Amino acid sequence: MKLLKLLKTHPFCNEIHFFFIGIILLILGLKYYIILILFFLYLIFIFKKTKLLIPLSILLILIIGIIFSKTLIKKYSLSDSYTGLVSDVNTNYYIINTGLYKIKVNEYNHEYKPGDIVEVKINIDNYLKSYENDFDKEEYLSSSNILYQGKATKSTKKSTFISIKTIKYYYLKYLNSNLSEESYNYVAKIVFAEDNFSDDIKDSYSTLGIAHILSISGLHIILIYNFLCFLLLKIFHNYHKKIPLFLITLYVLIIGAPIPALRAIIVLLITEIERSKKLKYTKLDSLSISGILMLIYNPYMLYSISFILTYLVSFIMIFINDFIKDKSLIKRSYKRYFIIFLISLPFVIKMTNKISLLSLLLSPILSLISGFIIIPLSFILAIFPVLDYIFKYLFIGINYYFITLSGYNYEIKIKTFNIYLILAYYLLFSFLIYSLSINKNKLFSTSAIILFLIVVINFKYLNFIPSVTFIDVGQGDSTLIRLPNSQGVMLIDAYNSYSYLKTEGIDKIDYLVLTHSDTDHIGDYKKIIENINVKNIIYPYYDIEFDNLLTGYNNKIKVDYTYNIKIANFNFDIIGPINSYDDANSDSVVIKFMLYDYSFIFCGDMTIEEEYDLVNMYGSYLKSDVLKVGHHGSNTSSSDLFLSYVKPKYSIISVGLNNKYGHPDKDVFNKLNKISKVYMTKDCGNITFKLINNKLNIRTYR
Repeated sequence: MKLLKLLKTHPFCNEIHFFFIGIILLILGLKYYIILILFFLYLIFIFKKTKLLIPLSILLILIIGIIFSKTLIKKYSLSDSYTGLVSDVNTNYYIINTGLYKIKVNEYNHEYKPGDIVEVKINIDNYLKSYENDFDKEEYLSSSNILYQGKATKSTKKSTFISIKTIKYYYLKYLNSNLSEESYNYVAKIVFAEDNFSDDIKDSYSTLGIAHILSISGLHIILIYNFLCFLLLKIFHNYHKKIPLFLITLYVLIIGAPIPALRAIIVLLITEIERSKKLKYTKLDSLSISGILMLIYNPYMLYSISFILTYLVSFIMIFINDFIKDKSLIKRSYKRYFIIFLISLPFVIKMTNKISLLSLLLSPILSLISGFIIIPLSFILAIFPVLDYIFKYLFIGINYYFITLSGYNYEIKIKTFNIYLILAYYLLFSFLIYSLSINKNKLFSTSAIILFLIVVINFKYLNFIPSVTFIDVGQGDSTLIRLPNSQGVMLIDAYNSYSYLKTEGIDKIDYLVLTHSDTDHIGDYKKIIENINVKNIIYPYYDIEFDNLLTGYNNKIKVDYTYNIKIANFNFDIIGPINSYDDANSDSVVIKFMLYDYSFIFCGDMTIEEEYDLVNMYGSYLKSDVLKVGHHGSNTSSSDLFLSYVKPKYSIISVGLNNKYGHPDKDVFNKLNKISKVYMTKDCGNITFKLINNKLNIRTYR
């Protein structure tokens, strides 16, 4: 009661966000030490400007305690056997809740459903990032309170429990059998937060800038809440707000409490408490309280893009009407979109790595039109699936229209922002806002925004230093060579490397070299060719598999040791294959090139037989500072004779952790280790050689 009286007399109006900001800076500071500087400066600000230092300190200590306790739980609860309640299911996995935490269990074609109590033995996965902007699976799972993920070796159903998630499970099964595939996908996604859409549908929505329509947002929850209020008022002519609040809260829990929906529910509950207890909280206070409560429950939510975007957008929407006074709905929509677009850009880029021109042109209009069609229809079909006989053709038409329209798009590839680029971005953005506030000339405003975007887009071209990156692709090969000042790009082999190229904002490859046709060397070649401007595709003359693999591509070039490549002032000598061999691995393209005073040689999967031919033809010319070891360090390559001519200072083995082939061979590794410094991608993650002040600088991610 004392706390309630205190809140009524001094509710910290317009001050609670100071708590929220402090918690955010602390959590980020524990991961990015540069943010700790901002955090301590912020504490000084709090001490000087407000009287909140003591309560804020208490909250921060609480957050540190929660993070520390979660770390201890993860450390000491590690086992090979767990028992828990199944909360979510998919064809290939299910999630069990042990009470304190959740575990994601990978098990194909299981028959478990929500409510089952399962005992499972699993092999826990290791979460190893390969490069700075690599997808952080551990962070992603932790944001959903999932501490472990692994493959089931044995699982047993112990009993069945009545779970709130069971309602969703059985109702979705009912809808799946009574709706067309197109309609079901929309209903499952928009009403129940279950994603069954194909990649082409999701890509089209992303390209058009309307992917938010497919997600359950805070706006969805508010609309449903208002509809329930309206419905109850019409039916009973009087109602208590607790009834729609209870119903909408139950709905959010049934669908799994997505972060935006959970935020909206907490804000609604705070608003109701504020109204009934006559408190004086602002919208900013309510938003901040919801964020604080969610981060107290799980501090790792802050690393979720969903959490970041829902709070960024909600923050903007509180103040946006103070800046946008236009009477035209279209003008208001466009201005609102561009403000949201600019302030959320670094985090949208983290998901898409592109700016879509179609999105900039059409998103506000398409959001208005399709949002008023797709969202209501999805909820109507969820309640009355019999109407699908009429509406399924509309969803089929929408899919066809959006896929076709997105095909006319022009995209600008953007490099994923690391923490330093994010800070630089918001520093520039703050300067932009300040400039616009003191000069309201429309021409100046438009020019300033365009100049700002040009600077952001060109962040990726700030590569004055040449680099050779051996990408950690698992059990395979892919190497990215970037010449200084954006003079050229070469990719040697393409296994599992598209994600890395995407995060780096690579929009053009001068030469894609496919050393031979094994999947562990060419895996992503189609994805790369279809999404990146590849000028030339190089492949070995004697590997006939490429005749089918590259059918339809006009930029392909067969090569043998007679072919050489020149990009700007840099020469790439193709020194193999010399002959056609019985072992297709020996048909590999072998490349040697000079990076100023340093030489690199890339051996594909060539065998000892091809090594001998190279020695006979080139002799001492094979000498190289850096050797990309042939065939992942197997005993079919790296002969004593070949190594005696190459004499590498550094040997790179591209190899997967715990691979089934046992690569690298122990004897080969020991041999290489005696004559050079050996780096393996399974241990180091990405391995990058940069030429700084004419000296090789070697950086490994791990």
